[in-house]
Amino acid sequence: MTFSAEDLVVLALDRSDTERAYYFFHAKTSEAATRFSRASELPDAERVVIALFSTKTYSEGMGGGGSERSPEDRALTRSISSRFSGRTTVVLMGGSKESGGSGPKGFIEFKPEMLRRAPQLLRDCWTRPNRQDYAYLATKTFGLNLVVRVIFMILPVRTGGLNLLRAALALAWYQLQDTVFTVFGQTYMKFLGRMTGMLRVGPAYIGDFTFVYVQLCFFEFLNRLVLGPLGMNPLVYTWHGMGLIFINIIQGMISGGPLIPAINKMRRAGVISHSTMMHFYQLSSLTMQFGLFASFGYQYFYFLLTTGTLVLSWGSYAIFSLFFQDPPSAQADDAMVSRLENLAKLAHAR
Repeated sequence: MTFSAEDLVVLALDRSDTERAYYFFHAKTSEAATRFSRASELPDAERVVIALFSTKTYSEGMGGGGSERSPEDRALTRSISSRFSGRTTVVLMGGSKESGGSGPKGFIEFKPEMLRRAPQLLRDCWTRPNRQDYAYLATKTFGLNLVVRVIFMILPVRTGGLNLLRAALALAWYQLQDTVFTVFGQTYMKFLGRMTGMLRVGPAYIGDFTFVYVQLCFFEFLNRLVLGPLGMNPLVYTWHGMGLIFINIIQGMISGGPLIPAINKMRRAGVISHSTMMHFYQLSSLTMQFGLFASFGYQYFYFLLTTGTLVLSWGSYAIFSLFFQDPPSAQADDAMVSRLENLAKLAHAR
C-alpha cells in the first residue's frame, strides 16, 4: 500500500526497552514531528495511517524477545479508529513472523526436552521480587490467607477429626507454598508462558495447563496426606482418594483456569497496565483458597464455588477474545517502509 501527501501518519516507536512513544506527521510536511499520547490530540485528516514498529516493551507467548505491537498500541489504535471511523489504516513494520512453510505436523505435538530444560527456563525467567510482591506477602499470605487457613484448621481440631500436630504441619506447609508463589509470582508466570509450547493438541497449545495440572495434583496429594481423611474425603493413597484429587484439580482448573489467560488478554488489549495486571494476578490467586473446601472434605460447597468461578472466568476470557481483536493490518511496500523508517529517524531525533 501507499499513502498520499494529505494523510496523517502516526508512528509507534520504542524510545527505550521500557518506553513506547507516539508521533504524528502530515505526510506533506514530514519534517515536523509532534509527540502525543491520546487520539483527541490528533488534527483532523481524511485518512490516518498508523505505522506500528515492533516493540521490546512487551512480550507474549514463548517470548522475551518482544512483539509486533504493544498493549498501548492496541488501546491507541482502537481510540483512533473510533475517532476516524472508516478512515484508519494499520501498518505493521516488524515483518511477518509466520514460518511461511512447514507448520506443525500431527494432531498432538509433545516436546519433552522442555521438561529437561525447565530449570534453565526458570532461571531465564528470574524476576527480582518488588515492593508490590512483599506487600501481598504481608497482607495476603500472612494476613487474609493465614486467617482463613487457621479457621479451617480449628474446625476439625475441635470436632476431633484432625489432631493438633497434623493441623500445625498442614498450616506450615500451606504457608510455605503461599509464600514462595507470592514472592516469586512474576517469575512463575513468565515460566508458565514459556512452558505453553511444550504440548500442542490440534491448534491449542496447552503445555502450561498440563504442567500446572501435574504440579497441583502433586501438591494436593501432599496436602491431603498431611491432613488425613476429613469430611467427604477418603484416605488419599487409596484409589478413591487419588481419583478425587484428579477430579477436584480438573474442576478447579476448568473453572478458574481461564482467569490468568483472561487477565493476559486484558493486558494484551491495553485495557489494563502492567502494574494492574500484577495486582490482578495476586488477587486471582485468592481463588486457590477454594481448594481448601475440597482439601477439608466440603466437596458440595467446592462444587458451587468452582461453578460460579467458571462463569466469571470463561465469560471474561470470551469477552476479551471476541471483542478486542486486532484490526486488519496492511502490508507496506518497500518504498513505504523506507519512507516510514526515515520518518521514524526524525521522530527519534526529537
